[in-house]
Amino acid sequence: MAQMLGYRGPKTFFQSRIHPLTKMIIFFTVVFMAGIWLDVRYLLPLLITGLILAFFARVPKRWFIVMLTAIALTWWPTLRTTIAQANSAYFQVLDPAWAATPIATFKINFLGLGTLGLTYGSTMWMLGRVARFATVATWALLFIGTTPMSDITNTLYALNVPQPVVFVLQMTYKFIPYMASVLSQITSAQKLRGWNLRTINIAKLFRRSVPLANPLIRRTAVIVEQVTIATQMRGFGSGKVTPLIDLHLPSMDKIIIAVFVFFFVVAMAATFALDAGQL
Repeated sequence: MAQMLGYRGPKTFFQSRIHPLTKMIIFFTVVFMAGIWLDVRYLLPLLITGLILAFFARVPKRWFIVMLTAIALTWWPTLRTTIAQANSAYFQVLDPAWAATPIATFKINFLGLGTLGLTYGSTMWMLGRVARFATVATWALLFIGTTPMSDITNTLYALNVPQPVVFVLQMTYKFIPYMASVLSQITSAQKLRGWNLRTINIAKLFRRSVPLANPLIRRTAVIVEQVTIATQMRGFGSGKVTPLIDLHLPSMDKIIIAVFVFFFVVAMAATFALDAGQL
């Protein structure tokens, strides 16, 4: 995680020629639509486009291993919810007869659960869920891998976003990988001393967590004090911050923004008027 959020990739076209504001608009547009759409047929173009851009932007391939692992870990809630989607009444856009076509179903009369299992409709929902997660994760990795936090911060300042809001965002972005690194260092140091947390006994688990919790709490207190002193020395809240990024956009960025704004408007209109992307 520390290497991921602190990554500074090679200067490809997407890193050096696309303005941070443009990338922010692209990212939030895609993620917003991926959160609304349920149909895998609408999500796949977003996912494929993100993967292609990530390839040319040279986003580290190992990041996607983390993404695939996270998707694999959600297999149980995904499967559990999928088998509960066998009722064709849940689908308002798909043809009810087609959605109810069974693949592997069984009927449970207990508590009125009815028919459970895999149907064409529930399978479509499952594929859409996986594609939605993969789409959001892919575009997030693309955004993180091509946009340093300093560019995001200065762009927000240029947009006149309040300094406390930007500061909280910046600290959150940097605090997570830093604390992950600290935790890794403490864990490695304790393991060299013969420490091991693995046990199924709850009482032993609490006792064995003490060598990890104590140095972590002390380190956190030191970090909080250091951050407080640093913010005071930089005059946090004493005046307006001067951004280091100009919001003057080149013609190419304006065209890209116009394309994605048009896409967003059309997609939203189609979603609400024609149920596009819905099941």
